[in-house]
Amino acid sequence: MAAPTRVRSRLAAAHDGPRRVLHASGTAVYVDLDGWCVGLVSATATRVPCAVWSTLPDLAHLAGLPVAVHGGTLVVGDQEHRVVRLADPGVARVGRHDVVPPTPAAVTAYGWNLPADGRLTPAHVDRLLGRGPGLTPLGDDVLAGWFLTRAALGLPDPALVADLRRRLGVTTLLSATLLDCALRGEAMPELAAWLADPTATATDALLAVGATSGAGLLAGAGLALTSISTDRPGRAA
Repeated sequence: MAAPTRVRSRLAAAHDGPRRVLHASGTAVYVDLDGWCVGLVSATATRVPCAVWSTLPDLAHLAGLPVAVHGGTLVVGDQEHRVVRLADPGVARVGRHDVVPPTPAAVTAYGWNLPADGRLTPAHVDRLLGRGPGLTPLGDDVLAGWFLTRAALGLPDPALVADLRRRLGVTTLLSATLLDCALRGEAMPELAAWLADPTATATDALLAVGATSGAGLLAGAGLALTSISTDRPGRAA
């Protein structure tokens, strides 16, 4: 199985023993790995940057089974899920975005009054963090898209990054972990593909992620691109 380098490193550094299951379904099993969420996702699920990427098409048979770490390997029931290939979840490139997409209705429906210039502030972080529906709250997905895009462009906002890190305990462990990944420029492949080439096909694929996660990520990425274009008139990225 494959996994990002940081996932394998965390598994290798973890002490052996059982782990608390945070979520289990046919597409993913997530556990608490010493305060960081590590998952096992099926071959049909989005390859989130905090998980081992299984070749199994469905994980429903693993739901309810105990999960442990032994020798740097994730063990579910009596099945070992060993990382044998490493992957880079970073964004290879950000293509030209001449037109920034409108914020999806799934996000605007919450009336969060997102800034027209795309520049988030600590007040926006407070308004979004841990808010909204979904296994990862929709507000967190917006933040993840924004911080990931700024990181991918090499233009992070250090003060806002520090502010977000101080508040990660407000949201779920899975969402906090994915926000940590976003701050490091580690992306879901659908968002990385859209940033590289914002075609209609790439947009549809991103919007199909989760019930609302793709819409949140797209909204956040669009805000980040807008914030860059206001700093650099004449281009969005």
